[in-house]
Amino acid sequence: MSAKPNYFKLGLFIITGSLILVAALIILGLGGASQKTIRMETYFKESVQGIDIGTPVKFLGVRVGNITRISFAFVKYQDFASSHLRYVLVEFGIDPSSYYTGGENLDFEEIIKREVARGLRIKTAPQGLTGTAYLEMDYVDPAKNPPLPIDWQPAYSYIPSAPSTIARLEETLRIFSDTLTKIRDAGIDTSVANLNGLITSARKAVEDARLGQISERVHKLIGSLDATNASLHAFLEGPDFNAGVKSFAASMGNIQRGTDSLPQAVEDTRRLIREVLDLLAEQRGEIRSILENTGQTMENVKDLTGDAKRNPARLFFGEPPARKEP
Repeated sequence: MSAKPNYFKLGLFIITGSLILVAALIILGLGGASQKTIRMETYFKESVQGIDIGTPVKFLGVRVGNITRISFAFVKYQDFASSHLRYVLVEFGIDPSSYYTGGENLDFEEIIKREVARGLRIKTAPQGLTGTAYLEMDYVDPAKNPPLPIDWQPAYSYIPSAPSTIARLEETLRIFSDTLTKIRDAGIDTSVANLNGLITSARKAVEDARLGQISERVHKLIGSLDATNASLHAFLEGPDFNAGVKSFAASMGNIQRGTDSLPQAVEDTRRLIREVLDLLAEQRGEIRSILENTGQTMENVKDLTGDAKRNPARLFFGEPPARKEP
């Protein structure tokens, strides 16, 4: 016969276990509450399938925080009717001590702005093959990944998002599909049909051509080229060509010798010009005196010719005798 269960001990065990569980939850909650976190936010222009509240946030693969809220940007900042921006709002908290030691005299907000300018972006990354994802903070080219345009002031520190790998793949496939559509709309089928017709016509023309006559003409052309080549070879080996080459070489030698003596002739001319200038500088005074005498002589000749025009007899007979008083 089995013993009766002791309900008192069983109840006491259940109550004690419940109290221990509640105490553990309270301690863990207080520990999480006492941990310093910084609220941040970002916006996505794509699906965020795979992430949820509590999803880890990693910085270069190291976990630094968790997602705290997922909603729409127009719910928090604008109403649906007036907003044309359909962004997904993701808020998360990170522990700055997990990757920032505070060695610089800057607050965390300034550090985030500086890193964003350097290319810090946040994107969704797949986690295994289960379809789940997490948020990954990484550095990209800021010129190729500009922040999404917004017309409000973020409530928390803001890190712009970058397209995920899946989104980039979808965009590439969309561009490829659009390109194929444009090719099809441009009449590629007609172009291919025309090309096939051209190839068929070319093949028929080759088949209809008189290949025997073409081959005979080609042989004649080759024979003519051989004869021309032989004549050219005979001319190059002949005495006239060799004499002409020697004459040309002699002419080039004369030109070279004349060119070699040209600098000396230029130098002699320069020296002669300098000597003439020096002589003119030394005889400047005498030359000036000669020019002045020549000018005075020309003045006298001018006076003499003028007087001869007025009184020609004076030039031959001189001055008339002085008049005597009676």
